[in-house]
Order: sequence, then structure tokens, then C-alpha cells
Amino acid sequence: MPFQKTVNIKQAFGLPGEFYDDSPRRAHTFKMALNGEALPTFGYAFTATSNEGEAQPGGSNAFLGILVNPKEHALRGGLTPNLTLPEGAVGTLCDFGRVLVTVAAAVTPTSLPVYNTTTGAISGVAAGSSSAGAGYAFIPNAKFVFYSADADGLAVLELNGFANAPAAGE
Repeated sequence: MPFQKTVNIKQAFGLPGEFYDDSPRRAHTFKMALNGEALPTFGYAFTATSNEGEAQPGGSNAFLGILVNPKEHALRGGLTPNLTLPEGAVGTLCDFGRVLVTVAAAVTPTSLPVYNTTTGAISGVAAGSSSAGAGYAFIPNAKFVFYSADADGLAVLELNGFANAPAAGE
């Protein structure tokens, strides 16, 4: 075996929904609901439902955050790995911090983050765009940082809180 000749400066990325680093973060727990047939998926965007304390993937109500901490949940449905939770499970949504997300289309640090209002899948639009596109909504107070990402790749999304933050202890 030859000697190692390359040393990486950064660690390899983890899973969608994991925190990128140990920078400050804020997260709250919510009961997961379905949005039509869309399952709650780690690293996707979530909004409020009409029920207090409940969140759904996508949607057009108040933005609540990104589903995080995939390693906190038991594997369901046998040994087939997945990044989804069943309806009614309790999940953690981050609204402040740096989170790894899978992006549906290629993004750069200048892209504006958007989410699909049906599924919660995250993508980006060109900087300066005034429209998120049909079926998409802007992620408030967020930006892609550090790296560009290809379609279906991992990107770092920095969330900087939002106006509808739950009060401390909620």
C-alpha cells in the first residue's frame, strides 16, 4: 500500500439534513404531516399547517425550516435505507444554521434558494430573480454558501432565521 500523498482540508459531506459545521444553530420540533403524497424528507423545506405544532413538506404557508438530524430516527420499513419519516413522526426543523441539502438543479453560492411547494425539494434560481418560478417559493433569509453543487448533489444552505420564529421554549 502506497503512502498517502493528499490531505483534504475539509471533511467529506454527510447526509442531507445534517449540519455542515458547528456554527450556531436553532431548531424546533414539529409533528410531521403529509402534503398530498409528499413524505417528510430530510434536507427538504417545511411550512406550517393549519394545526398548531405541525409541519408539512413544501406548502405555501409560513416557512418553518429544513428537516434535520436524520441519524436520530430509527430505520423504518426493513433494512432499506431512506431519508423519509412517516406521517405523525416528530422531526426537528432548523431555521438558523448551516445545513446540507440535496439540490434538484445545479446551484452556486450566488443562486437564490427556493423550494418546491408540493414536495419541499430545494433548488436555486439565478441571483437577482424576482420570481421563484411556478410551483416554487423563496426560502426566506437563506443563501447557498461555500460550494457550487451539481443537480442531485449536496449543497450547504445557510439559514438566518425568519420573521415567524416560534418563541423560546416552543
